[in-house]
Parts: sequence; structure tokens; C-alpha cells
Amino acid sequence: MRLSKTAWLILGIGIFVIAFGSLFMGYSRQSGEQERLENSLSVAQAALPERIAEREDLESQLTSLESQLSQATSSLSRSQAKFPEAVESIEYDEELFLSAHDCNLEIVSLTVEEPRDEEVEDVTYAVTTFEVEVRGKVADMLDFINIIATGGYFTTATVDSVDMKIPEPDKKEEPTAIIKLTIYSYEGE
Repeated sequence: MRLSKTAWLILGIGIFVIAFGSLFMGYSRQSGEQERLENSLSVAQAALPERIAEREDLESQLTSLESQLSQATSSLSRSQAKFPEAVESIEYDEELFLSAHDCNLEIVSLTVEEPRDEEVEDVTYAVTTFEVEVRGKVADMLDFINIIATGGYFTTATVDSVDMKIPEPDKKEEPTAIIKLTIYSYEGE
């Protein structure tokens, strides 16, 4: 079967219209997609300087926080180094006896409690309590208390209480003082 020129012309125009329609629809989709991508790109380009500034701010904050962490870690290490790892009562006993002797005092009694744990601001310390009774002159007792409170050997100690007994002037008794002190130690984690 042979097709006439008119049929070929109609067939050609039909194929052309179909091809043109397909191409037009593809172009329309591509054009819409391109417009959407251009809008996304312009939004991203507008937000980019803001994100870069945020990143620089965050990097600056990170540097600052790392510096603070380093300082805090260093401070913690220095603080921990000040505390003995364990309180050896014999060493503190000797130091108390030497200090009392230097102050011309006689130690009447010395008692030490067993170490116990005590939490101070989320840090657990081993705490040892000493009770020292001394006899001698009041001025010497005050010097002795000052040595305990401010001396270099007792840097992690606190004087909890001092109970002085001063007899009447006409009595032959010497003044006495009972000093309670607490020594903190840090065993680490």
C-alpha cells in the first residue's frame, strides 16, 4: 500500500507535532527545574556569609573554651598537688610535737580519729581529725595555734575549735588548751 503525498504530509506534520510537543514539555520541565535550582542557589548564596560568620564565631568560642578548659585543668592539678594523697598520722604527730616544743608547750594528749570520707563541692576528700591537748603559757598556745593555722606544713588543715582553760591566778595549775583540727587529703580518682 502506497501512501499519497497528502498522507505523507499529514503523517510528517503529526510526527513533527508529537516531537515538538514532547520537546516543549521536556523544555518546560527543565525550565521549571532550572528556576527552582536558581532560587535554591540564590538562597544558599545569601545564607553563606551568615553561616561563615557563625562558623567564625563558633571557632572563636571553641578556642576560648579550650583555653578555659586548659586553665581549669591546670588549676585542678595545682589544687590536687597541694593535698597529700593520704594523711599519715605519725608524720603529723611528729610535726605537732616539734611545733609544740618550739613554742615551749607540753603535749598532754594527742588523739587521732580514723580517716573518713567527706564530700565538699562534689569532691570527696579523706578527712582525719586530730585532738591535741597542750599545757603552757597562753601566749605560747596562741603561737602554736598560729603555726597550725598558717604554717606551711598544715596547708590542708583547718582548726575546728580551741578550748582554753585558764586557771585562777592564785592556783598553781598551768593553762591548757584542747585544739581540734581536721586535715584533708585527696586520693584522686
